[in-house]
Amino acid sequence: MCSIPGLPTPGTELHVLITRVNLNPTCGLVELWVKMDDDKKHIYEQMREDIQTPKRKFYGSEGKPGDLCLVYITDTWHRARIVSIESEIYNIFLIDQGQPHITTSDALAWGQSDSFLLPPETESCILANVFSTENNWPERATKFLKSLPGKKFQGLVHHVLMPDRTILLGIPVVSKHLYKFGVAKKIPIEEFKCLVQKCLPLPKGEVSEAYSITKEQNLNVSCQLERHHQYFYPELLTDTYEIVQVTEVINPLSIFCKLLIFSKALKILSEQIQQHYEESADLGEAQPQTCGDPCAAKGINGRWHRSLLKQNMTTQGAVEVFHVDEGKTELIPVEYIKPMHGKFLKMPVVTYTCSLDGVEDDGTGWTTDQTDYLKSLLLNHTAIARLEHHNIPEDVYYVTLYADNAACINDHFKEKAGLSPPSKTEQDSNVQSEPIASSLLSSLGDKWCVDLQNNLSVDGLLEETSPSTKNTTVSGRTDDIPTSGADDIHIKEGSGRPDPLIKNSGHLSTDFTSEAPNAHDYVFTVGSTFNVKVSCIESLQKFWCQTTENDDHLRLLMQELQNCNTSSFPQPLAESICVARNPDNNMWYRAKIFASHHSPVVDVRFIDYGQTQKVPLRDVRPIDPAFLRLNAQAFQCCLFDLKNPTNPTGISGTDAALAEFQNFVDLAASSNIGMKCIIKAVKSDEEGLLLNVVDIETSSNSACKLLAQKCVQAEACVQIPPAVTSDTYNYSTHNVEVGGIEKVWVTSSEDVNHFYCQLDRNSHLFDEVMENVKQLASQPQNSDHPLGLNSICFARYTDNQWYRGQVVEVSPKLAVHFVDYGVTLAVNESDICPFPNEASIARSVPVQAVPLGLFDVPAEVPQEVNDWFADHAISHSLTISVVAKRAKGKLIVELFDGSLNVNAKVREGIQKLTEQQMTGLVQQTDQQLCNRSGCLMQELVNASVSTEVTEANKIHSNDGMCAGDELNMSLPSITDASVPEIEHGKTLDEERKLTPDVVVKDKETELPETFIQGDHRDLEITQLSFPSCSVENVKICMYKKPNISQNNTVEVYTSCIVGPHFFWCQYSNTEDLNMVSRLAQEVGQVQQEMVMIPNTLDPGSPCLALFPCDNQWYRAQVIQRTDHKVHVLFVDYGNESEVDLRDVKPLPQNLLEKAPQAFLCSLNGFDESKGSWDDEVYEDFYNLLVDKPLGVTVFKMEDHSEIAVPQYAVKIEYDNVVVNSVMQKYWKPFPIEHSKSETNQTETSLQGIQTESNMTHLCVSKENVTTHMYKKPNISKDKKEEVYASSISAPNFFWCQYANSERLDEVSRLAQEAGQLQQDMMFPETLGPGSPCLALFSSDNQWYRAQVNQRVDDTLLVVFVDYGNESEVHIKNVRSLPQSMLEKAPEAFLCSLHGFDESTGSWNDEVYDDFYNLVVDKPLKLTVFNMEDQSDTVVPQYAVEIECEGVVVNTAMRKYWKPIAKKRVSIEGPQAETSLQDGQTASNTMHLNVSGGNVNICTYRDPNISRNETEMVYSSCIVDPHFFWCQYANTEELDKVSRLAQEAGQVQQDMMFPETLGPGSPCLALFSSDEQWYRAQVIRRVDDEFNVLFVDYGNESNVNIKNVRPLPLSLLEKAPQAFLCSLNGFVKSKGSWDDKVCEDFYNLIVDKPLRMMVFSMDDHSEAGVPQYAVEIECEGVVVNTLMEKYWSNWT
Repeated sequence: MCSIPGLPTPGTELHVLITRVNLNPTCGLVELWVKMDDDKKHIYEQMREDIQTPKRKFYGSEGKPGDLCLVYITDTWHRARIVSIESEIYNIFLIDQGQPHITTSDALAWGQSDSFLLPPETESCILANVFSTENNWPERATKFLKSLPGKKFQGLVHHVLMPDRTILLGIPVVSKHLYKFGVAKKIPIEEFKCLVQKCLPLPKGEVSEAYSITKEQNLNVSCQLERHHQYFYPELLTDTYEIVQVTEVINPLSIFCKLLIFSKALKILSEQIQQHYEESADLGEAQPQTCGDPCAAKGINGRWHRSLLKQNMTTQGAVEVFHVDEGKTELIPVEYIKPMHGKFLKMPVVTYTCSLDGVEDDGTGWTTDQTDYLKSLLLNHTAIARLEHHNIPEDVYYVTLYADNAACINDHFKEKAGLSPPSKTEQDSNVQSEPIASSLLSSLGDKWCVDLQNNLSVDGLLEETSPSTKNTTVSGRTDDIPTSGADDIHIKEGSGRPDPLIKNSGHLSTDFTSEAPNAHDYVFTVGSTFNVKVSCIESLQKFWCQTTENDDHLRLLMQELQNCNTSSFPQPLAESICVARNPDNNMWYRAKIFASHHSPVVDVRFIDYGQTQKVPLRDVRPIDPAFLRLNAQAFQCCLFDLKNPTNPTGISGTDAALAEFQNFVDLAASSNIGMKCIIKAVKSDEEGLLLNVVDIETSSNSACKLLAQKCVQAEACVQIPPAVTSDTYNYSTHNVEVGGIEKVWVTSSEDVNHFYCQLDRNSHLFDEVMENVKQLASQPQNSDHPLGLNSICFARYTDNQWYRGQVVEVSPKLAVHFVDYGVTLAVNESDICPFPNEASIARSVPVQAVPLGLFDVPAEVPQEVNDWFADHAISHSLTISVVAKRAKGKLIVELFDGSLNVNAKVREGIQKLTEQQMTGLVQQTDQQLCNRSGCLMQELVNASVSTEVTEANKIHSNDGMCAGDELNMSLPSITDASVPEIEHGKTLDEERKLTPDVVVKDKETELPETFIQGDHRDLEITQLSFPSCSVENVKICMYKKPNISQNNTVEVYTSCIVGPHFFWCQYSNTEDLNMVSRLAQEVGQVQQEMVMIPNTLDPGSPCLALFPCDNQWYRAQVIQRTDHKVHVLFVDYGNESEVDLRDVKPLPQNLLEKAPQAFLCSLNGFDESKGSWDDEVYEDFYNLLVDKPLGVTVFKMEDHSEIAVPQYAVKIEYDNVVVNSVMQKYWKPFPIEHSKSETNQTETSLQGIQTESNMTHLCVSKENVTTHMYKKPNISKDKKEEVYASSISAPNFFWCQYANSERLDEVSRLAQEAGQLQQDMMFPETLGPGSPCLALFSSDNQWYRAQVNQRVDDTLLVVFVDYGNESEVHIKNVRSLPQSMLEKAPEAFLCSLHGFDESTGSWNDEVYDDFYNLVVDKPLKLTVFNMEDQSDTVVPQYAVEIECEGVVVNTAMRKYWKPIAKKRVSIEGPQAETSLQDGQTASNTMHLNVSGGNVNICTYRDPNISRNETEMVYSSCIVDPHFFWCQYANTEELDKVSRLAQEAGQVQQDMMFPETLGPGSPCLALFSSDEQWYRAQVIRRVDDEFNVLFVDYGNESNVNIKNVRPLPLSLLEKAPQAFLCSLNGFVKSKGSWDDKVCEDFYNLIVDKPLRMMVFSMDDHSEAGVPQYAVEIECEGVVVNTLMEKYWSNWT
């Protein structure tokens, strides 16, 4: 409990705010929880805001007692500490509330490293010198003490009791009142301190209140039941929501509610209790006797329960018991009562006595009808309970219950019971003050709604919800929104709660859609008029309006968003629709991402208001589907031009015109004058979004007329071209994104590289278009409008239906392209008619045919394959996975027909034809070719037909579509003939099955959105020449090899460990793994109905497989297959599993292209043909590697024969220890004269003998000392630990102990028990140095873990490994150490101060006392730099840096260090460098004395940049293309370095830097512009001025020597965060730049995310740093290419 500093010292006077009071009835003490340091309120507010973005959530059962974490309670994260863990239940302590809480791992997360720096906001106190003389506090004292929360007092700190952190706080004003009441007496402070320590022998930690004994509610029985100390009732937070199940209803003031979150744990506990008491006989335990005793009771249902006696036991008859987990009382026979086993008492009781808040009877009590009706409402139902307050004396929680439609059950019951109805104010407070989070409502499901006819008000919504951005906004935006609920919201049974789901009808919607809300789904009728508000103005051509009819629904939605913004911390975004926080006002809005910079910032548009804004990714959340039901409220408009009424277009004007329009809108809003919007035309903008050409009118004026008059006066009105010409269609990307998966309907096919589809989700739009086309085509046509080339028109197809078309040829034949199908036909003049000029749905809805091409398919494909593809794709419902986008909206896709991967089948067909050509089969006749093609297609068809029909296919079949072989039509390619020709096919009379009877094919034709290639391929098709498909393509479906270079070290973790010869490693950077896992999961879920093609499941085949342990989809590779099972290897982890055949799916190409994230390894240097491993190696090897960061260096690679993956021979390093060397002791080489088999038999025999011996004796000698050693302490390099010094000899020899002493307490207890248990056992005589043991410490006569250092006769010199002190112990006081205690790492570890090498210096005699006094009994922060074995004690010794009370001890001890003068080394070479380095080590921290001879010793590391790898960066300092600095886009390391530099600079304020600082020296320097400290490097020095380079940014500055400080070694070891660059391809010696380049280059890359690739590296002579030749890509443009125009080569 000492790890959070900040407690006041005794004698301090301070002002406190009391937040909570608890009267401890067992001790007569008053427990207070107070807030101190009210002046730091803003700091705590900032901390609370910061912790709302946790580091990451818990993965399963993480954490251990004592760990600091965050807990999620009612949509808010709180700081907490884990107290204990029982199964899935976590008992935690809320640090800033000062009380316990119980939860599960789902609600826990790890906080950021700085989340716990502040001390608790609320501290636990005991009211000093006040002690109650009565068993229970009298009512008047209770009432007075309960009135204290919320009041401020002046108090005096008397004592602070550690480790519980309890403050004895004197508050004279409160004490005097209690003395006057005569209920408490005054006690001297020292006596009171002793009394507190005796009365509160509470468990360590923050659970003092939770373990206090409180009273059970009076349950109308003869005795007052007290909660037994063995049942644990956690206290709940008030003013929070909990989901509960009502287990018992006695009356409205006595109901029992069980926390639903613990239902699973209670169910498991119930089964365990049932099994235990049904199977076990009477064990002779003491029976519970008295009222209030806990017991196990068998209820009338035959089940055993955790219970309490409600009356004293009798020898016969029956007894009344209370079942604590159900809140029920039963009378049962005494033989059904048994003692409660202790293991069943660990689970807390989470069923609480509750009372309906605000519900009171009329003084006559509750009638049976009222109680029965309440039972029908509540009993065994789940509800949301708001905990209003806690009556501690009666131990009752007053609650307000809500049904899952947000109906208030308390109010409903009062109304039905005929009690006084709630006032309007009460209703408002109950319903609206704190809206219930949608996450709580959704968790109840649709099982239970209360049938209410309530009128729910929408008062109290946000005063201002319009986002304020850089766009022009409208003043007075919300003034005219009613502030009271004008419309009553009628809640129908089962329809849900009043929330953003409300539609225009005013009722709750019962439908659900996962589609994003879209304002463009509503196509306004031309001429329609409705009331609006202008929410955002960008220009006269683009502004946004809202209809006023949905004001209340939008206000309610906005309120919901602010209270439960769909998720509490950033998560991966699956869609472009999201919830985003506007940085201008910190409010949450529904938004759509329309630009991502691959950086921490995205561009969003707030879809309910129209504004655009740049938002940090941390302020973007996934959207709850419940918030998608209300359509987007803002629609896009442009202002109508009165000068051209016949062809409605937008107008343009000067800034003055825009300002005039802004004033017009502002005046109407501020004056509460309603505005009407009149639709003049509907068009599309450049992005394919609907654009409404409108006029905005008030009762007295029109915006168009006003601007027309102003423009005429100023002669500044300019007509602009139409936003969309009258003779074109709108084209859209339909919001299809790369990586998206869509259901499609293939409409036509030219070949596998160019075919068309319609999106299944747009079918409703297509139906609207067809209906509108039918109406318009039936109207009289204007013959004065001639049709020319590219004219849009209506065209009649052979089914006699009209469709949208475009004329693509007028001579010699009239040809029309059917734009919604991608088909071109020759038609008669009587079969086309011009498109009407008027605006219509048919004109405004974008073209529905989407051009597609198959991914990873050659450009030239045999015609047989194209024919097969056309036959079996057209008019079929298929699934696409988008891999890439091309020009003009074309999508490159992976295509699936059920489970059939069409891309793979096409490639397979190409491969077979290619192989036949290579074997001479190409010479066969046309008939043979046809037969061969038929066989291929039949094979492919058979494979396809073998799969199940998908749900979509069933639907279309029901609509009259033919399936399977009935769809035999082929749509030949447009490029298959050199002259126009006509082919006839079958006709389908359904709109969605448009297949042309007549197809025009002409190489000269060019169509919009159609990609036509020349017919030069005919010759190649005839010759079957496919240069891109060769024999190598046979292995096209194999994973890539891992990206690992020989002799290159990578950071990894082990993911699957079998032994030193077979283990898997996984990259420590998990970004790619997370992305692959997400994609695999998405694809696996999409393909749920697909069945893997059995023929493709050969060994080595890649696939997706369902891992049975977590039911998640992962990438896998087939190892072996049986009839119904597949043995697979999960390639990103390395583990293997048997998977059912139906749980295997095909792998998309985009997942196949990513290399596996795990790779198979074996330890290098151990050839299994030359030796074998000892059996003990496996467990030790596992424990050494598991869950630790490792450095792996690859030496060679071989293919593993059994599982067909590469295996890498590697060297592993962990914490500067080479694992290969450590494992050497387990390796047994084969003797040359014996065969391997003989050797193995001998070893097995020997091993069996030794194992038996080890179990009998703890015989430790030279041969087996290494097999019985303590584990090394769990200490990570460069990680800070909180410790105390436990044994101090000198700065080079002292022991530290973890500050968290819980593990130490447990080990000490176990040691004591084991030592006493073995009192009569003698320890073997063979005990030797290094042997672990138990030893009796003479000073306190207690047993502790120890290790033998030396033995002389019967006396052993031992070191106590959990403390570090040494002692001589007689052998009779030594015992063997149980194996369970050997496995626990020592709680103390040997240290020495880092930076002081004893071979290069020695300590002054004064150091020992000063060092001891500096660190003894003080909390220390320790950082480990390296580890070596200490030869004398046979334990590892850690070189550490220690910080004590803000002082770096290493620095403070420097004055006692005396370096040994070394003779000058006259020779050159490595020997001289070694001497310099040794001498330098001791002085790095204090002096940093850098000169020409040792400049290379104290220099920064080179940036961690690899050649030919892409890095995301920003430019931080730009001079010209030959000299600019880049900084990593991920700024976490930069932020950390900056913080450390600032702290180091401030700590060293009074230190002067030595005079020997020279060019190249690293240092800390103060930047004058912001007065902050940064890491720097000296470029040159003139007198007392330094010209320095700030290495993490790249800029340079002149700094005075007084503003320069030495650089701590920990900061020197971190690579600079910026690096010097020059554009690759421009050699200075061969050319020069134009003068204009600097400004243009600067503007091009400044403040933009850049993709950078390194090509080479040279040292920059002037700056003394490496310079990288790079290629930069900015917003899709290669900057190097763009800059070529400024470069002149010298001739």
